[in-house]
Amino acid sequence: MNNIFRKVIFQAAIILLFSFAIEAQQLSTPRVSPQSEVMQQIGMSKIIINYSRPAVNGREIWGKLVPYGLQVSQFGNGNPSPWRAGANENTTISFSDDVKINGVSLKAGTYGLHLIVNENEDWEFIFSNDSKAWGNFFYNEKNDALRVKVKPIPSEFTEWLQYSFDDITPNSVKTNLMWDKIKVGFTCEFDAINIALKSIREQLTGLPGFNWQPWNQAAFYSLQNNVNLAEGETWIRKSIALNENAGNLNLWGYLLMSQKKNDEALSIFKNNVEKYPDNWNVYDSLGEAYNNFGNKNESIKYYKLALDIAPENQKQRIEDILKSIK
Repeated sequence: MNNIFRKVIFQAAIILLFSFAIEAQQLSTPRVSPQSEVMQQIGMSKIIINYSRPAVNGREIWGKLVPYGLQVSQFGNGNPSPWRAGANENTTISFSDDVKINGVSLKAGTYGLHLIVNENEDWEFIFSNDSKAWGNFFYNEKNDALRVKVKPIPSEFTEWLQYSFDDITPNSVKTNLMWDKIKVGFTCEFDAINIALKSIREQLTGLPGFNWQPWNQAAFYSLQNNVNLAEGETWIRKSIALNENAGNLNLWGYLLMSQKKNDEALSIFKNNVEKYPDNWNVYDSLGEAYNNFGNKNESIKYYKLALDIAPENQKQRIEDILKSIK
C-alpha cells in the first residue's frame, strides 16, 4: 500500500513539474500589433511614448473597434474605461522634466495614456498616474493626473496606428496620434531655458567643472539666449582663471556689452588686442564694440585691421560690414 501511495505521489509531482516547465517555456512569437517606441528631444528634455500599433485591416475603427465614450469590460475592475490609445499593454508617455500639456502643468514622470473618443464632441486625452496596468482593464479615474480636451481632424489614411511629433520649436512640440483617417494630438511645452540652466549648473559641479571649455560653453549659452547674463559673466571668469585665451576674453567682453557695461567691455576688447595681436577676431570684436558705441572711425580702423589677417571665409562678411558703416 505504501509503495502504491509513493508511486501516486511521484507521478503527481512529475505532472506538476512538467506543467511548470511548460509555463516557463512559453515561446515569443510575432505580435499582431507590434510594439513601438518614439522619442523627441526639446532642448534638454525628452518625451518618450511606448505603445503597440494595431492595423486598420479593413475594419471600421471609430465608433466600432474603438467605441465612443467609456466602456465596461467583462474583464478587469468593472469600471467604465477609456480606450488605451494603442493595443496590448498600457500606452505610456514619459517626460524627463515638468511640462505643460496644452498649457496645463504636468509633473515629470511616466503616465498611462488613454483617450476618450466621442462622436460629436471633443476627444479627451487622459494622463494616468497608473502606468503599470495592463491596457485599460484596470483603469481608475482616481489615478488621473490630467485630462485635456482635443479636436480630432481628418488626415491621410494611416494603416498602422502611429505616434509622431511635428510643429517643433525650441520650447515645444505637437504630439500626434494618427490612425485610419484621423489625427489627434496635444502640445507639450517645456521651460527649456531654465531646464538647460539647471542642467548646466549641475554639470559644472562634476568633472566638466575642472576644465575651462565647459565654463566657456555655459557662458556662451547665456549670451546666445540673452539670459542669466550676470551668472554667465561669473562662468566666463572661471573659464579665464583656468586657461586665459583670446576666445574666452572676447566672450567676457560680449557678456559685459550685453549688460550695457560699455566701458568695461571696451577695456576687455582693447586688452585682448594687446595680448593677442596675431588673432584677427580680436580686431573684429573691438571694431564691433566701437560700432555699437557709435564711434565709426575707430570701428572702421579695427575692422580693416581684422580684414588684413582674416581667413578667406571671413573677408566678405567684414567687407560688407565696412560698407554698411561708411
